[in-house]
Parts: sequence; structure tokens; C-alpha cells
Amino acid sequence: MLRVRLVALTLFAGSVAAMLFWPVVITYTLVLGEKATASVQRCEWGPPRAKGGRQLTCTGTWRTEGGGSGEGEIYGLDEEDAGTDVAVRIGPMGPYAGGFVRNGYLFLTAVPLLLMPFVMFWALRVTLASGRRLAKSLLADPAAGTVLIVSGDEVSHADGLPHAALGPPGPPPPGHRPVEVPGRRRRLFDRSGFDKAAGINRDANEFRALTDPHGRTLAVVEYRSAEDLEPEDALLDPSGAPLALIRRLAPAPRAYEILDPGGALIGSAAAIGGKFSSSLRLTDAQGATAATIAHTGRRCVIRVERTARPPFRDVAIVIAFATFRTTD
Repeated sequence: MLRVRLVALTLFAGSVAAMLFWPVVITYTLVLGEKATASVQRCEWGPPRAKGGRQLTCTGTWRTEGGGSGEGEIYGLDEEDAGTDVAVRIGPMGPYAGGFVRNGYLFLTAVPLLLMPFVMFWALRVTLASGRRLAKSLLADPAAGTVLIVSGDEVSHADGLPHAALGPPGPPPPGHRPVEVPGRRRRLFDRSGFDKAAGINRDANEFRALTDPHGRTLAVVEYRSAEDLEPEDALLDPSGAPLALIRRLAPAPRAYEILDPGGALIGSAAAIGGKFSSSLRLTDAQGATAATIAHTGRRCVIRVERTARPPFRDVAIVIAFATFRTTD
């Protein structure tokens, strides 16, 4: 996760720097640039551009207050400035005339940064609103089933008491028996450059123990990822014997199938709450609801139905953890 964040932060910082380049350069030039007087010799329109319009290019000579001189293109002028003397400021990208008014269009690259907080707020609200409403309804009716809350690597009860924790990657349990079931889905998209840099959709196989508050192992989660295949999680008992295979069918909207060790379908999970929601409903092979997962952004609220078969509680926990995983 740290690697993903570092790469994403680097790309974000690069994008911000690119969008602020011209606003910063022009502000520096017009405020702190060296003062000079330019003699505009000619202003000529260039040939039509592919996207329409033509560019005006003005050239001339200039002399600074310190006695320096130069010649070349002068920016921020109009066609009628040809043959006149104008005050300019000289900065890293050359001499600019006209002040902020004529060069204001160069600040347009900063507009996305101004709009970004509002867009992000709207996007988060649209994405998380249905999950938060669902979580509120699940917490309001704990008697309907077992309510658990997944946050980070911790699982707690609705009253705040700890239930379990997902440990760091470790070796496979001594009695581990690999579960190999054919039919794993191929990923919809090829691995991008960002994915490779951030370590997303990589070939990986890791084991993490789910332990109770006393440190006893309740189950082991075997995570499998491949560059060209959708990820899957094998739920193992403490000895390493397989209990269920949780196989992702699609990343958005999320969908999973739940198989027994022999490959028979025992359940599935599908997105609920709208196109952008990460909340899920788990159903058994007969279509009855076994558990509901409400994704609120920083946590998942799970309600396991009282009629659900034993594996579905831990299956729901594993899927909830998977919704926070950034590497697949």
C-alpha cells in the first residue's frame, strides 16, 4: 500500500507542478522580472493551425534598466503594438508586456486545481453516500444478525469489542494444501505503466493469519494475484486445510463467486447501492442473503444473517478486507 501511495503521490505532485508552471512563471516575471523597454519591430500572424485560429508573433529589441539588451520574440502584445515602445518584464521564459490582463489566459491551467476540491468532495459523496446509509441501517438493527466492523486490519463487534485481526504476511500453515480450481477470470485490462510502478496487479501469493484477541489463529487467508488473472482468496482453517475459495469476477462493479474446495459454487457476492458503490450482498447457492457488507470509505460494516452457514462470516470478513486492498 505504501508503494501505491508513493507512486500516486509522485504522479499527483507532477501533475500539480505542470498545472502551476505557467501561473508561477508569469507571476514571477510580472512581479519580480527585470524591467525593460522594448521596441516592437513587427507583429505577424502565423499560418492557420490544425485546431483553428492563428498565432500572433511579435519581435523586437529591448534594453533593461541595468543596461543589458536583447532581441527576439516579445509576448503579451497585440497587432497594433508594432512600431511602438512598450514596457516589459523579463523572466525565465522571455520578455512579457501587458501585465496580468493580457497574459491572464496563461492562468487557465490552474483552474482544475481550484475545481479539484469540489469535484473530489462530490465524487466521494456520490461514491460513499449509499454505503453510509446502508451501514447506518445495519447498525440500527443488530438483532437481525451478527454485526461486525472491519477497519484497517482490525475486526470488531458493533459495541467496539475486538473480534479478530489480520496479521502481516507470513509463511503458509504447516498443513497447507493448494486449492486449484479451473475457470479463473482474465483481467479486463492490460497492466498499465502506473500498475507496474506501483506494484498493482502483480504476480503474488501471500498468507495472512486471522487471529482472535488472544492471538489464536481463527483462519488463514491465502491471497493470489496475477498480472493477467483476477485475484482470488483462499480461506483456510488454522491447519491449512481449504474451507472456501473467493474468486473476484470483476473489479467494478465488484462481483465475486464463492466456491468450495472442490470447485462447487456455494455462494456469490454482488454490488448493491448503485453503480459507484463498493457495498456488497453475499448470497448462498439458493439465492438467500447470507451477509451484507456496507462500505463507508474507511470501514466496512458487516451483518451476517443468523441463518447463514458458518463459512459465510469469515468469507464476508475476507471480502471486506479485499475491498480495501490497493494492489489488485
